[in-house]
Amino acid sequence: MMAQYLALKAEAEDCLLFYRMGDFFELFFDDAKVASAVLDIALTARGEHEGERIPMCGVPAHAMDGYLARLIKAGHRVAIANQTETPEEARKRGGSKALVARAIIRVVTAGTLTEESLLDSRAANWCAAIGEAGGQVAIACADISTGVFHVIETDGGRADAEIARLSPAETIASEASGFSELATALRPKNDFDSGNGEARLKRLFGVATLDGFGQFSRAALAAAGGLVAYLEHTAKGSLPFLRPPRITRTEAAMAIDAATRESLELTATAAGARKGSLLDAVDRTVTGAGARLLGQDIAAPLMDGDTINARLDLVQRFHDDSGLRDSTRGNLRALPDIGRALGRIAAGRGSPRDLGQLRDGLDGAWRLAERLATLADKPALLAGLIPQLQGHGALIDLLSRALVPEPPIDADKGGYIAEGYDAALDDLRDAGAGGRRAIAALEAEYKTRTGINALKIRHNGVLGYHIEVPAKNADPLMKQESGFTHRQTLAGVVRFNAPELHEVAIKVTQAGAHALAAEAAHLEDLTEAALATRENIAATADALARIDVSAALAERAAEGGWARPSLVDHACFEVEGGRHPVVEDALARSGARFVANDCTLSESSRLWLVTGPNMGGKSTFLRQNALIAVLAQAGSYVPATRAKLGLVDRLFSRVGASDNLARGRSTFMVEMVETAAILAQATPRSFVILDEVGRGTSTYDGLAIAWAVVEAIHEDNRCRCLFATHYHELTRLAERCDALTLHHVRAREWKGDLVLLHEVAEGPADRSFGIAVARLAGMPPAALKRAKAVLDKLEAGRQKTGGLAAGLDDLPLFAAAAEQEEEAIDTLRSELAAIDVDALSPREALDALYRLKGLAADGA
Repeated sequence: MMAQYLALKAEAEDCLLFYRMGDFFELFFDDAKVASAVLDIALTARGEHEGERIPMCGVPAHAMDGYLARLIKAGHRVAIANQTETPEEARKRGGSKALVARAIIRVVTAGTLTEESLLDSRAANWCAAIGEAGGQVAIACADISTGVFHVIETDGGRADAEIARLSPAETIASEASGFSELATALRPKNDFDSGNGEARLKRLFGVATLDGFGQFSRAALAAAGGLVAYLEHTAKGSLPFLRPPRITRTEAAMAIDAATRESLELTATAAGARKGSLLDAVDRTVTGAGARLLGQDIAAPLMDGDTINARLDLVQRFHDDSGLRDSTRGNLRALPDIGRALGRIAAGRGSPRDLGQLRDGLDGAWRLAERLATLADKPALLAGLIPQLQGHGALIDLLSRALVPEPPIDADKGGYIAEGYDAALDDLRDAGAGGRRAIAALEAEYKTRTGINALKIRHNGVLGYHIEVPAKNADPLMKQESGFTHRQTLAGVVRFNAPELHEVAIKVTQAGAHALAAEAAHLEDLTEAALATRENIAATADALARIDVSAALAERAAEGGWARPSLVDHACFEVEGGRHPVVEDALARSGARFVANDCTLSESSRLWLVTGPNMGGKSTFLRQNALIAVLAQAGSYVPATRAKLGLVDRLFSRVGASDNLARGRSTFMVEMVETAAILAQATPRSFVILDEVGRGTSTYDGLAIAWAVVEAIHEDNRCRCLFATHYHELTRLAERCDALTLHHVRAREWKGDLVLLHEVAEGPADRSFGIAVARLAGMPPAALKRAKAVLDKLEAGRQKTGGLAAGLDDLPLFAAAAEQEEEAIDTLRSELAAIDVDALSPREALDALYRLKGLAADGA
């Protein structure tokens, strides 16, 4: 046995090996030590290997899912080694001492889960693969619990942003990949060969060409092929359900880098929790599939105005008709998750209950389609979704006739095929029922014959049907002439058999076994019938999810008084009464009111410089406008009374930062890296929010950096930008930058106390209120008094010298400074190019050198 185990463990590589032994999965050696610590189960030892006791632990096979969930959550991968033959088959093959054959039937990893108990019903479970070829990069991702399969063509600079968007449970890459730091597992380079990938996809989908799915780049083929190879490896020959791949490019969605996603907490908070995120504040979906789709929509806001407006039209239809919205949501709430039920069935892990969910879900979808089809003035998106809800009549009828109303999860015990579906099965059941009645009659007869009222006929998996009496009553049945045969003595009871019982039990057992076999055959046929239409079933699941998302967004909009955004082609950003949905919800729970604010960015005012005290609401104001852009392009109403927005191609947020010690970066370094990315990538169609740039270094350095960043955004990037700062010296830039306007969050001191109004008003703040905020925070009075004295001295010095920004008015603007520097360099270059070195005398060479040195000094 140990030789068999070690061979399987070598095949399992770095996975923990679950080795089936009877009713348990056992783990040995280091696997046992790891599992016992994670699962908090006893670690024991048995036998010897190479002179040492073998550590081991085990988990019951019937409770395996719960233990798997804990191991996967702890970051482990598990290989399942199951018995591939029965003990009887093993004895026939190799005699009485033959070892039952075992094989690894599956590798369980975080990205390849299908079990309902192991998955979050409201979150997609992506497995992603990064492919590279010819300088191109692509990412293939699949959620095998529903069969969704996407291929995203991107570039090296945006690969990390796409991975951040997907937030996959697993990311794989080639051993030779340049993106190994993004991967959770590395696979053989040959798996990511584009030629092999093309052949693998053709074989998987049974096509001679992939043209019907779109145009694949070599990188896309490498990524898709690598992903399919990994899924084949983990499924051990039983590849899960994958729908034909859908090809997209990163340009189809708003570009949001990982730092911005974390800063804005779009789908998860900085701590990784869903609660407290934008998604959590918006989500009113009533189905798991709808929640998963809403998460994907918010993670990837669209760039196509027509598609966005099509989504908004459907949201508006539900928003304006509360009766339709309520009835639709009520219908959806009652439907099972047919997408994931189909995924389990296709992966070979389905149950009778999954087929019952398909029956009930498809029937409910059909009825919903009938109601929606009667609507007048249907939005175009809804008109396209209604046909996808129908077309399953034959399958619904088959499953309705074949299955009981509430099919069980466990198929081993039968009882899921409905009475009347198969006459032969009904006869077998009747025979079994008749036998059980005969057994009940025998029990009554035995009680009368023996006079033992406590006598029972029982059944277990070892003895089958047997007679059980209390030990104190057993002696008469032990006698040879009693007609009973002793089988087993336990504490308190003794078990017997009898010829009449044996004959009846054989009939019952045979009828039961034949009935189970007949039901299993029907289950196989029903599964094949369902899988024959799996593409259409998956399309129905998608349509239900989209309707759920639209009705949920309408519910959220009606609940919060949100407005439909108007999308335009030019780069504007006009929001009236804008609010932060997460903060507003938090304040509402405490009984407080959120102060709404306007934001109007246009060509003549595309850069707002926002000043004011800490805790005054600057960061909230910045974030809420970024979130409004995300919601609008995701196809949602927005928390405002009116919104008119130009599409945002890239969204950047530099609001708050933390140390990244793993990369040796301080807070300031992180801030500078993120700011550098903004200056390098933002376009005139981008939206940027920046908070306190330059605060992590000395005052002079920080002001200089902030000054340069403001000028660069204004002159070079020319994007829509909200820039919050405590450097009041930056307000001087309003006189020199025509598209920069000054704003502040209002605050007042009243009888020595600071009152934060959380209102954004035009003009600069008249003071920073730093000491007043310190007082609010509870700083000791002595320290406050000392701070006030130091501040008076500093302000007196600033008035005398002109302050930190003295002399900055003489500086040329960013673009002009860059032109001057470039011009000086070009003059030197021209002079050097004009010198004929071979023709110069020593005196002429010396004069030329002085002249060049003078030009360099002038340029400096």
